Amino acid sequence: MTRWYQHGYHTTLSHRLVFGIIPWVPKFLQPLIALVTAFFFFCLLGDERRALVSNLREIVGGSTLARLWKAYWCFYSFCDFMVSYCYVPRASHADLLSMLVSPYAGRADIEECLREGNGVIVWTAHLGNWELASRLLELHGRPVNVARVVEQGNPAEAMLRDMMSNDLLRVVQLNDDGTAPLRLLHALRCNEIVAIQGDRVYQRFSEARSFCGSRAEFPLGPFLLSYVSGAPVLPGFVVRQGWLRYRVITGKPLRLPQTGNRERDLQAGLEQAVRLLEETVRTYPDQWLNFFEFWTKPTIPSAASEANLVAHG
Repeated sequence: MTRWYQHGYHTTLSHRLVFGIIPWVPKFLQPLIALVTAFFFFCLLGDERRALVSNLREIVGGSTLARLWKAYWCFYSFCDFMVSYCYVPRASHADLLSMLVSPYAGRADIEECLREGNGVIVWTAHLGNWELASRLLELHGRPVNVARVVEQGNPAEAMLRDMMSNDLLRVVQLNDDGTAPLRLLHALRCNEIVAIQGDRVYQRFSEARSFCGSRAEFPLGPFLLSYVSGAPVLPGFVVRQGWLRYRVITGKPLRLPQTGNRERDLQAGLEQAVRLLEETVRTYPDQWLNFFEFWTKPTIPSAASEANLVAHG
């Protein structure tokens, strides 16, 4: 399976240290600690730093020094993201809303989609705080099925997965047993919410689109799921507005055309979602937490799950 980072600090010990110490630190001191921590890992993790600088060349251009500065703030944003695990997984709904600058942004769009009865696919990315976004979806009172790739054989991945699971929030592992597409399809037919990140390709069912001026691969699976189920796709992100303070950004619900040309219909949906992602990434380049060279096509395994989804649709 593709790894999206090269360092060896994604461990249960590292996470336990963060989750055990940070809640005892006054919140006004946490950003100061994050400034130092971000600088430490900015210097230590050369592969990730170079990948960020390479990505930022496509997104914002500018001098190498300017891109290094923005790369540093990517590490700072990642510190905010990791510290949020101390609060987000067990936060009450009221506590979740208190972390937002506009608590009700985007909620009407999701409710509109759910009234159609086919569920809704929330298409997001590794931008800002996607774990908070998952928990915010619980506010609609329906099961939330989070489709994610969990790195096999890494207890730290299982640890984070389990932290972000509860009675309403279910994790569906895309790389588990091949039944994930059917489980997601069933959830939509029960008028539930499916959340999928659309900025990393781990299977060959993808399409190259223009993104920040260059061609990049994006998975088509979420749009095939929409095509088969009739569920609209709602692009949306939760971006950082300050330390542990966030804002919800959503586009308009996308309803795929049904022209009889499946490939063209899927590409039409993907194109609209990618445009919103491009706009948001350009606005918040220091919050796009992809620590690998995005415009370099990854080595990915073959998969037949999309075909299974169509066959059983």
